[in-house]
Amino acid sequence: PPRSDATEGESRRNPERATRRRTRSMAASEDPSAQQEAEGELSLEEELLEVRDVYWIIFLIAPRHRGTPRPNQSKPHVVRPVEDITEDELQLVADNMTDKTYNSGSTCHQCRQKTVDTKTCCRSEDCRGIQGQFCGPCLRNRYGEDVRKALLDPVWKCPPCRGICNCSFCRQREGRCPTGILFPLAQFHGFSDVHSYLSRLASTLQDCLISVLV
Repeated sequence: PPRSDATEGESRRNPERATRRRTRSMAASEDPSAQQEAEGELSLEEELLEVRDVYWIIFLIAPRHRGTPRPNQSKPHVVRPVEDITEDELQLVADNMTDKTYNSGSTCHQCRQKTVDTKTCCRSEDCRGIQGQFCGPCLRNRYGEDVRKALLDPVWKCPPCRGICNCSFCRQREGRCPTGILFPLAQFHGFSDVHSYLSRLASTLQDCLISVLV
């Protein structure tokens, strides 16, 4: 039979229940004024968003304190004289991508691929790391130069040292967008390399601006 005795119901009630934390649903169901107060409060997600916005504003306004700069961990650049270039190294220059063996050897600055074929050697003392290393296909397709001639040139400087490098890293460092695989488009417009195509575009744009201003 149903238990209708009030004393028995009170004895089964948890005495600590009144001290438990009251949720919004409990407050809304019991007291209409509590419901209005709960609606006026911010949810946890909204509070976190406000805190995030405050910290973001502080991050933009407050000066950024940079720590101690990391030491340059790249290998020191070794300027190799022309006399040290052997005939075997000239024979190992890759003419096409199919001539390259990957996952070993040295890294090309342009394509960032590690291959065993011979790369260029920049003759500038200010060059650093792999900046002066270009493989045969990259140097020919992107700049219209030959690796063998560069190795035998005692004053040859790499494209980054000359300020004409069009790799993604160098262009982003200058605030420009990467060119991607632009060589087929350069060939389509009758250019032998990407550098010549970009130089022509820059010259055309400059002429258009001058004509508009005049």
